[in-house]
Amino acid sequence: MRVSTIKSIVALALTGAGSALVLGFRTTGGDVILPVADNGGSGGSTTSSSSGLGSTSGSGSTGSGSGSGSGSSAGQSGSTAKYADGTWTGTEVSEPWGPFEVQVVVSGGKITSVNVVESPGDRHSSRINNVAVPLLNESTLAKQSANVDMVSGATWTSDSYATSLQAALDKAAQAA
Repeated sequence: MRVSTIKSIVALALTGAGSALVLGFRTTGGDVILPVADNGGSGGSTTSSSSGLGSTSGSGSTGSGSGSGSGSSAGQSGSTAKYADGTWTGTEVSEPWGPFEVQVVVSGGKITSVNVVESPGDRHSSRINNVAVPLLNESTLAKQSANVDMVSGATWTSDSYATSLQAALDKAAQAA
């Protein structure tokens, strides 16, 4: 066998082993949960696990309502209402292409729908928002918070949506 062939085989084997080694590593505490207005009834921590890599950035009110969530009860069948019922409009977020604003509907203390009140109207933004907003709405309804899953390729929309939604939920939590 030629030396160059042997070198190629060894390089391939080492590359494969290196890839397997790198892909096999797992990190702890990679999922950081940002605080949301009155994280009350969840009973969980709002920081990352024991890795010590908690996030100090983020928006919203981390001081109001923080704790175990057993404080203010709305007197509903054994659970605390996280949000007051009604339609709550978030703050308008300025994007380079125009303003973005959402409105959240709360019924029975739970988020039932989120509607975009205002968004950039150019064709590129509209095309992105037509895909991203339904995914963000789905994430909001599933998580019942503004801690939505970011949509790849729609970073501005995801950030603006979460910021405006958090402001609306802050209003609803204060009224609860």
